[in-house]
Amino acid sequence: MPKQRLFYGWYIVAACFLLCLLFAGAGFYSFSIFIRPIESEFGWDRAAISLTMSIYLIVGGLAGPPLGRLIQRFGPKRVMRICAVLAGACFMLVSQTRSLWYFYTVYALLAAAVCGIGVIPVSSLLSNWFDRRRGTAIGFALVGISAGGFLLAPGVGLITAAYGWKTAFWVMGLIVWAVGVPIIHLVIKDHPAEMGLRPDNQPEPHPDPATGAAAADALFSGWTAESALRSRSFWLIFGAFLLAPMAQMGVLQHQVPLLMDIGVSEAAAAAALGLTAGVGGLGKLGFGRISESWPFRYVTLLCFGLQAIALTLLLYVPAKAMVWFYAVIFGFSMGGIVVLMPLVVGHYYGLRSFGFLLGVIWVANAIGGAAGTYLSGVIFDLLGDYRLALMGFTIAYLVAIAAFFMAGRPRSQGPEVSGRTT
Repeated sequence: MPKQRLFYGWYIVAACFLLCLLFAGAGFYSFSIFIRPIESEFGWDRAAISLTMSIYLIVGGLAGPPLGRLIQRFGPKRVMRICAVLAGACFMLVSQTRSLWYFYTVYALLAAAVCGIGVIPVSSLLSNWFDRRRGTAIGFALVGISAGGFLLAPGVGLITAAYGWKTAFWVMGLIVWAVGVPIIHLVIKDHPAEMGLRPDNQPEPHPDPATGAAAADALFSGWTAESALRSRSFWLIFGAFLLAPMAQMGVLQHQVPLLMDIGVSEAAAAAALGLTAGVGGLGKLGFGRISESWPFRYVTLLCFGLQAIALTLLLYVPAKAMVWFYAVIFGFSMGGIVVLMPLVVGHYYGLRSFGFLLGVIWVANAIGGAAGTYLSGVIFDLLGDYRLALMGFTIAYLVAIAAFFMAGRPRSQGPEVSGRTT
């Protein structure tokens, strides 16, 4: 019996893993490494520096819906290739920073470019290649986000310590060009049909026209965008994915200085950042699997609840050793949020308007993340520590849990349920 070849979709997953590594490791995990060097060189306060990441997150989020439209029209590969070239150039331009407004402007351009190689195009691409195993495929690919924090961010930290932050931005730009652009050009294919394949490497559909039509319609069933946007459940979910990322990014983007301010050494704080990101990879895989068997609102209860517990450890357990318990608990549960965003669209609203609705949820993620990042900086500048911020973020997680329970159970069918859209 001939040996079966590995389904090409898994090569697409591996390529998406590396793109997510660049998207996260260079895009936002490394940012907290630059806060103190930039503060030292220019004398800007932390709120002003933190606003840069807020701008980055807002622009990246607002780019989501139009990016989804471009992907539908031109295909993921074209969009990803152009965005990778632009992202590399933008990283290099950051190294030329002389003023705060220039810093803000280039980071805004960087956000739009990096978004084009991140979660939305990756999820859309893998949804073309996988049906039954879509959750597993997306989960594995998005582990690249954690790998970016675990592998690339510490490397950027070493380069920054040895050669300065400007050199580090040049290196990140070159890495995106040397790794991202060739991978997109050589490996990415928009649809399995380009290689004579079907999603999940399934055999050709049944020759019975009625059966074939039913199978095809199943892949395009679900709510229309208009119906979803008019539903109460969608806006409760939108709110939950605004509050949870607000808390997550408010902590993550300040984690290195936050831990140093409570007495942890710079080296240990950087190591804890790497550990948080690395454990997040396990969280992405774990929550992807759990979501297939648990009621979705209980999955979010576990994801958001563990993060609230981790912040409580930082607030009320003074022992420095607890930092490592925090990093493991927060990192694992933090990893679930980015996986749950594409999965929640499929669970509640189906695939009919998957790309657009994911883009809208991505806007919530961006607004929340931007607000949290900036609020942490403002609170630190006003009070001299992050304690009040941690309290507020703990409450935000609890409200996000309540919103999901108010949204109710997923419904596989909406007011309009089947048929292809153009």
